[in-house]
Amino acid sequence: MSGSGARLSVRGAGPDDAALVAELIEELNAHQREPTGHVTVEAVRRDGFGPSPEFTVLLAELDGAVAGYALYHPSWSTEVGERGLYLYDLYVREAARGQGVGRALLAAVAAAGKAEGRRFLWWSSKEWNREAQSFYAGLGAEEETVRAHAVFGDAFERLAELGDHSG
Repeated sequence: MSGSGARLSVRGAGPDDAALVAELIEELNAHQREPTGHVTVEAVRRDGFGPSPEFTVLLAELDGAVAGYALYHPSWSTEVGERGLYLYDLYVREAARGQGVGRALLAAVAAAGKAEGRRFLWWSSKEWNREAQSFYAGLGAEEETVRAHAVFGDAFERLAELGDHSG
């Protein structure tokens, strides 16, 4: 990646970027100590760029080379009664860190939300990721103490069966 004189730009990802987005997601998963190998190009293309997109992706480039991405989707807060965005992923490749890429991506997501009449941007970070938390605090982000919960695979199937009253 380039040094301090690098030209930084942010653009929306499109269907032709599906392989790149999948690659970046895998890089983030490895960095976050999450399992890898589950995100496919086909899934990114289907769910991000199909007829009913589940998410939006912005790509940051330094001198034309992809430096990072942000993946987000619409949200609604029962705390404030407003529409907003949930930032699911923010990732900057290691060689591009410290060059304004993360700030540019977050600002672009916030601007996209504002243009849609949204009033907040919400995201989470791993408890161990103090570097990211310090960066977010510098942007004025308020830290909330929450625990995230999720059910996947068999646990999801069992829970869904409990609520399936269609038959």
